[in-house]
Amino acid sequence: MDSRLTVFGIVFFAVGILLLAFLLRRVFKRIRYEDPGDFKSKPPGGMNIFFVFFALACIVLAQGFFWMSSQLKYFRVLNEYGDIGRLTASQTNDPVKSLEIRYVPASYDSVNIENLFFLSGDSWRFSGEILRFKFAREYLRLPERCYKTVEFNARFLNRRAPSSTGTLFHSSELEGGGSKAFEIFRDNKYFGWFAEVDSFASDFVTTDGTGNYDLNIESDGDIKIRYSR
Repeated sequence: MDSRLTVFGIVFFAVGILLLAFLLRRVFKRIRYEDPGDFKSKPPGGMNIFFVFFALACIVLAQGFFWMSSQLKYFRVLNEYGDIGRLTASQTNDPVKSLEIRYVPASYDSVNIENLFFLSGDSWRFSGEILRFKFAREYLRLPERCYKTVEFNARFLNRRAPSSTGTLFHSSELEGGGSKAFEIFRDNKYFGWFAEVDSFASDFVTTDGTGNYDLNIESDGDIKIRYSR
């Protein structure tokens, strides 16, 4: 996702480091100061504790910007229509890898990895996360809403599971699975001023043969799956 989080992180980190360097320079000058015996001469000023805390706060804030930027790597902008993506599910002749899933998101992320994987079952579902940014969105170039498709699951509904000794692929995580940012904003109310979170999950959809589907999330959070040719 294209945001200014990294740029702001660099700015705050540079301010913190430069301010600490300036304060340390004053300390070294004070340590090396030699009294010339002139009553008009004064030693250099020492380190102001307020500026020390301010410099450290800038560095910590910069690390927060860097971390948040890395967390948004796989998130995508959720447009006003709630488009999530397009999915093609195909039944195969393999008793274990019985579903081939090709998932194309509605918008690109910063990595742009093609999602092609196999699941065991004749029915599939998916789930994901939503972030809603509230603070300084325009300055940080953050969208009002962004989403991340986290996981696909499969199971057998219309026919029995194969009698195979191989490992069944009941789930497949996408792009690293769930994000730490989602967990922090969900579990810690003190960060609610910056962003809110929500999750979504679809019902199981049974596929016979090959099916193309348009995926959409409505304003109330419900998932709408439309079959398309």
